[in-house]
Amino acid sequence: MRHLVFAAFAAALVAPLSAQAPASIVNVLPPSTRSAAMAGAGVALVGDAGSVFINPSGLATIKVLSLEGAFSPMPAGATLWQGAGAFRVGQFNFGAGAAYLVLPDTADYANNVTWVGSADYRYGLLALGLSGRYVSVTDSGGQVNRSFTTDAGFTLAVFDIMALAVSVQSIGNQNLSGLGVDLPTTTHLGYMLNFVDPQETARFLGIIEWVWTEGEATRFLIGVEGGAVVSGVGVVLRAGYGPPPLALGGSRWTFGGGVVFGRLGLDYAYQAEDLFGDAIHSFGLRLTP
Repeated sequence: MRHLVFAAFAAALVAPLSAQAPASIVNVLPPSTRSAAMAGAGVALVGDAGSVFINPSGLATIKVLSLEGAFSPMPAGATLWQGAGAFRVGQFNFGAGAAYLVLPDTADYANNVTWVGSADYRYGLLALGLSGRYVSVTDSGGQVNRSFTTDAGFTLAVFDIMALAVSVQSIGNQNLSGLGVDLPTTTHLGYMLNFVDPQETARFLGIIEWVWTEGEATRFLIGVEGGAVVSGVGVVLRAGYGPPPLALGGSRWTFGGGVVFGRLGLDYAYQAEDLFGDAIHSFGLRLTP
């Protein structure tokens, strides 16, 4: 994902000259380490707190509580931190999350931050969700460019077996300070299917997703997850294929896996820049008591 960081640098160099709002990188990164290992497909990965970053209605299958965190040391000296939590109250779920991208001292941007709060309502197999998102980009001179936007999502979830989900991100963009932040509207449509009962020993899941971002080509993502869990302890492997955001090249393949200890999951994801280039490693933690 080095190309994403370099894209931020390039945007930073252009913004002061053209008085254009800078771009937000955290908004196009995968919503979780689990998603990152499957090419970034995540709109239909319901039941994880990381859904706050991509599909607020994806929280609807959380039964009690979900907590999630991720750390990604990125090429060129950048570092990404992510955290999210969600809980259920009757037919409602509420969640919040934050992502913090710290850029190196040599960059024209110092950091890129997003805070998001989500709520959804579930009726039977259907769920509707809304999010409010605050985004800021700080340049090396200390100017903070801030914007506020909203997301909406719809999910049809059949227990833990399958989910069909659609979300629209960055509906409207309110400039709060500075030049604001450029947040193009993005639509995700995804389908997830567990080929076997995830409550049994074997695990085998497939996911596909289409992504339409304003001003960019349509992206198609596909991911798989498989493994075995015995008495609450097991290992799962993941792989994905699809073009990265911003269409700037880099590997289309992603790989990863996880270790399961009851309700606790430790996740890892890997994506190469190219055959001889740098790579991005992501480490995540998920808890669903």
